[in-house]
Amino acid sequence: DFLGKGLKFPFRFQQRSGGAQVSSATSLEHEHIHESIIQILGTRPGERFMRPEFGSRLKDLIFEPNDDVLKGLIRHYVIDAVKRWEKRVVITDVSFDDSSQNIDRHLLPVRISYRVIQSQVEGNLVYPFYREPLQVSAPRQFRSIAGK
Repeated sequence: DFLGKGLKFPFRFQQRSGGAQVSSATSLEHEHIHESIIQILGTRPGERFMRPEFGSRLKDLIFEPNDDVLKGLIRHYVIDAVKRWEKRVVITDVSFDDSSQNIDRHLLPVRISYRVIQSQVEGNLVYPFYREPLQVSAPRQFRSIAGK
């Protein structure tokens, strides 16, 4: 059973021809579905050219405290975005790994379980949700002003 074909994500080129790499998936190989879900969840609405509604609102939550409200919102945003943009699957579960090791790194791994509609084959992936953005140092001219 063939599930689809499309550009690989993240976008990359073939070494030999210089053309874009293509990903395809069968009912037992879920790489293309994983790439699609990761692309959906990692894109904010408004970021995609010619399709401003595409994406999810997960990045709106990066400053929220790690509690049940956050997990409920993540679950809602994942299910909503995947249902809207990835028509080949239905989400069966969204769970979290909130071990102390992950919390210390501001990471909340989101385990997404799904079923491929066409074949009824189950699959899952783990999406790394970071609660805080990486710290970026100020440009040099601002550091010198702040240091005075």
